[in-house]
Amino acid sequence: MFSTLNDWIVGLPTTLAIGAVVGISVALAVGGLVLFHFSVPHPIRRAHNEVAGFIIAVIGVIYAVLLAFIAVAVWEDFGKADALVQTEANLVGNLYRDTVGLPDPLATGLRHTLFVYAETVVQDEWPALAAGRIEDAAGWQLLDKFHLSLAQFRPSDPGYPVVESEMTHSLNALYDARRGRFHAAEEGLPPILWWNLIAGAGLTILFSYLFGVPNLSMHMVMVAMLGASIALVLSLIILLDNPFRGQNHVSAAPFERLVRTVEDMAYPRD
Repeated sequence: MFSTLNDWIVGLPTTLAIGAVVGISVALAVGGLVLFHFSVPHPIRRAHNEVAGFIIAVIGVIYAVLLAFIAVAVWEDFGKADALVQTEANLVGNLYRDTVGLPDPLATGLRHTLFVYAETVVQDEWPALAAGRIEDAAGWQLLDKFHLSLAQFRPSDPGYPVVESEMTHSLNALYDARRGRFHAAEEGLPPILWWNLIAGAGLTILFSYLFGVPNLSMHMVMVAMLGASIALVLSLIILLDNPFRGQNHVSAAPFERLVRTVEDMAYPRD
């Protein structure tokens, strides 16, 4: 259930996604209050305002801590995914430039492989990640080809092994960054955390019904604002928990800049 709803929300533009989460939350909160208002008489609730206020204060603090902790954790994971993409693009660019220390035609072939790899990431892998799919076979094949060509090189010049060793070290780091990118795309909040988030929101809003507010309309406004406040943070968590999907996804700009730089080097403009 959470997965289907999450996919639907992430697929919407940011404004609509936040509006949908807030709208659903407010509608459920206010609708529940109306049903509760006619089920539990106002005098009974008013007589227990003091106790209800104490309990909702405790519940509110507990839920706020949980909500803030998860929001910060999701934001940090989003930042790490963005950093991994930048690191991966930097490593590809470093390897591209390091090939100048190798003889042709090996250097030319290695540069071509890296250029095709960067294009594959932008044109094939990124759209797949945006759609929630992992299509990494072509990219791995290109890196395997690069690695095999480098490993089979038998230099006669004593200076070449130093360059080859440095490039192998960078290539291994590139493998790690690439695996990290796909791991960030696949992982998300475990279902137990989603259950706690939804249950905590429900309990917090439910306890707000226990207050005996003389004016039902004013009580509805209060509950609606409470539901909207919780929904705003929940929408933040939902959107950031999918770092490569939606409008606010991690950008492929580092690879796009790399491709443009290589094209400008190969085909300089007048």
